[in-house]
Amino acid sequence: MRTAEDLAIKQALPLDVKVMLTQKRIREWVNEYGVEGVCVSFSGGKDSTVLLHLVRELYPDVKAVFSNTGLEYPEIQRFVKSFDNVDIVTPKMRFDEVISTYGYPLISKEVAEAIYYARRIRSQEVNVEREREPDKHRAVQENRAIRRENDKILKARRFLMGK
Repeated sequence: MRTAEDLAIKQALPLDVKVMLTQKRIREWVNEYGVEGVCVSFSGGKDSTVLLHLVRELYPDVKAVFSNTGLEYPEIQRFVKSFDNVDIVTPKMRFDEVISTYGYPLISKEVAEAIYYARRIRSQEVNVEREREPDKHRAVQENRAIRRENDKILKARRFLMGK
């Protein structure tokens, strides 16, 4: 397990040593998976551009993959297209569709999942209320079900609020 101290030590190393360590890690990956089994996730940003450069200095045929979500600036898209051997992939769902289906990405998958289930529970609660019949016995059962669902919503809200 690496510690904050390990990180501080590596950050303090001279640039040429950092480059050599990175090249060593790249060679390890290619030795493990082969050139065909390795690709660089390439966003067009400074970090992935430097990584792609370092990888291709050692292995010029390594493929890069750019995920065009539709949110990238046109300048970034043009920059990415200026490189050879880059696969450009496009998600099946546009970002606005992801948000309307699953909600806005938040702090963590756990939080996003809690919101997703809270919304499902809330919509079930609304459906239960719409289907109510005047039958008193059924109304009592439905009220119990709604209370259980509301308890789940409250738990999800508490989780989201960190309480």
